[in-house]
Amino acid sequence: MNKKLLALAAVAIIFAVINLGSRAAQSGQRAPFDALLTPASCAQPQWPAEARRYEITGATTIRFEIGKDGKVLRPFVTKGSGWKILDDAAVDGIARCAFQPNLKEAGKGQSFPLQYVWKFSDAPAVRPLLVKDSCQPSERFAGFREADARPSGADGVLMRFLLNAEGAPVRVVAEANGQAQELLVQAQAYLQSCRFAYDLQQKGERTDTAFGRVLLR
Repeated sequence: MNKKLLALAAVAIIFAVINLGSRAAQSGQRAPFDALLTPASCAQPQWPAEARRYEITGATTIRFEIGKDGKVLRPFVTKGSGWKILDDAAVDGIARCAFQPNLKEAGKGQSFPLQYVWKFSDAPAVRPLLVKDSCQPSERFAGFREADARPSGADGVLMRFLLNAEGAPVRVVAEANGQAQELLVQAQAYLQSCRFAYDLQQKGERTDTAFGRVLLR
């Protein structure tokens, strides 16, 4: 499947939709991307190879400041994509940008919104589905919810994984988000007891990647 990163854009308008209460959004402040040192000094960030393999998509909204020397200062995520690997790439990407020195917007503690959208250019692939009642009973885990990309938290652990020919999860990755390592290991073991299969009625190109949430009791 020929997949590509479609777009990543600095858009105050989109950010305003996400966070209408933001002072920057209300005043329409935008980063001075017309004052980059050179266009090449702010190339789009690299979509991590691991994220491409697991076909992870999402949108990361960040804020950043500009120093008097034109360097990006204090970039941080204000709304995550649900995937740490994408959010880290977004922060790393803007941190590499270089603006012209001594901009009027620089050095005043003013921060700017920026959103990176990570998505593929072709149609969504047909993902495997959980086989009902295939997961082993567990006193700690209540089940698995497909395609739930919310960050790991008190109610569950976000997982991404590949499937082998038997429909068993392999190369399972847990998105920690502050969860204990013991819990992550147990969630991985639980997920590997589950089995997945394709809906034979669904048309399209199949993928061996899947994601979702192991639910905590």
